[in-house]
Amino acid sequence: METINARFDWAMGFLAVAEASSFTAAAERLGCSKAVLSKQVGQLEAALGVQLLFRTTRRLTLTEAGRTYLTYCRELKATFDEAGRTVSGLSDTVSGLVRMTAPPTFGSTFMAELLLAFRERYPAVDVELELSREPRDLIADGFDLAIRQGRTLDERLIAKPIGVQEDWLVASPDCLAHHGMPCVPGDLAGRPCLVNSHFKDDASWLFLAGDASGGEGARVPVSAAFSVNDYPMIRRLALAGAGYARLPRFLVEADVAAGDLVHVLPDYLLPHLPLFVVFPVRRPQPLKVRALIDFVDDWFRARPG
Repeated sequence: METINARFDWAMGFLAVAEASSFTAAAERLGCSKAVLSKQVGQLEAALGVQLLFRTTRRLTLTEAGRTYLTYCRELKATFDEAGRTVSGLSDTVSGLVRMTAPPTFGSTFMAELLLAFRERYPAVDVELELSREPRDLIADGFDLAIRQGRTLDERLIAKPIGVQEDWLVASPDCLAHHGMPCVPGDLAGRPCLVNSHFKDDASWLFLAGDASGGEGARVPVSAAFSVNDYPMIRRLALAGAGYARLPRFLVEADVAAGDLVHVLPDYLLPHLPLFVVFPVRRPQPLKVRALIDFVDDWFRARPG
């Protein structure tokens, strides 16, 4: 007799097979025999009335129905895992594991200090941090919260503003000695610039006079001496005199204070990038997650600048 529990087990078995592209590998992962797993997938196909997999002696491929069903199986597993984490977190004790993600450069700069301070206040909470260049799917990938640069359009998430990322235009004294100090943004034309290839529009830089949130400003095409998709590498190139660089203030402020870099065109602001702590909509929010969300918010608001 088919039961709801049996159908769930069959679906999870199919998910494992589809993701491993192998009955043998999936069976090892699930701790069952290949024969049992093959029978479960067959029972699932019979219950659904469709074929989910094409089986040959050499490979497994998904049918159209299999590809569609796989999407729902992934969502089902993510929901099931989230339900377990949420219920486990509903206690009067702030303890347990919290998973979060943040952009690499931002995370490398701030998160060690933040997490050490958080650990001092909440010693029973363990934090697993992943630094990821591309935004992760918090729900599907099992993350409790993230720090994001820029706005999110995902209606499943709550985005709480915690500050802004301010960019500075900088250059080394050697670069300025060779190429001169620009007086207006248009002076950058024909001079070597260090472009961040991670951003599609970084071949031109937008400058705003006065308020970083107001006015259209001037968009200036720049000549890329180097095009690199990593902020720390661009900073090192700027320190070496390779060109003018647009970099986060938090990454170069100490270099400017030390005289190793110069803040160029300080009267022209580059657009600010809003920063958010982002987390899935949950009712109620586990105490351990709520504690870290509030701590992140308070910590960044208390920082100068």
